Amino acid sequence: MPRPRRNRGGGSPRARAEAFFRQVLDQTGDGYLTSADLQAMAHNVCWQLELDDAAEAEVYAGFDTWWQHIRATMDTDGDDRVSRAEFTAAMVAGADRDPDYLHKGLHTALRALFRAADTDGSGHVGADEYRVLFGGSRVHPAELNHGFRQLDADGDGRITEDEFLSAFTDYFTARTDTTAGAQLLGRP
Repeated sequence: MPRPRRNRGGGSPRARAEAFFRQVLDQTGDGYLTSADLQAMAHNVCWQLELDDAAEAEVYAGFDTWWQHIRATMDTDGDDRVSRAEFTAAMVAGADRDPDYLHKGLHTALRALFRAADTDGSGHVGADEYRVLFGGSRVHPAELNHGFRQLDADGDGRITEDEFLSAFTDYFTARTDTTAGAQLLGRP
């Protein structure tokens, strides 16, 4: 998954949505959100976790479902891609708070991500599983520990699916740097 940058785009909702689009969602850097961008996110998850074919297919399917929902609700000109302007307008209008967008789009991808991260099948993501998913040579262990604590809302040393969904929903819909989602992968 992409790491948030320290400056998430200023104070206004429009500036934040534009920055989030550029810094997180537009994986290909072409100025548009397409299936390729969400598939790149899925690829990054699968690569980190070294998933088997079935688990990898579930992650890709989840991100594709999210893309289909984004396209259906935000592609106002019908060109099968979502420009930064289309995305920003939809977010400012409240698309990120629409239960349909969350439950049928974003949460489908997040549930697939959670199941992939839960490598031992315990129904929880532990600290070691979290480190595998979000770790790497560019992430300091203290940032990983901080990020894990942000997700572990009840402090029991493991992340439930509800905690995971809540924090990632905050991350993908954050309008301020003070929400837990803004610190999901470490310090903002």
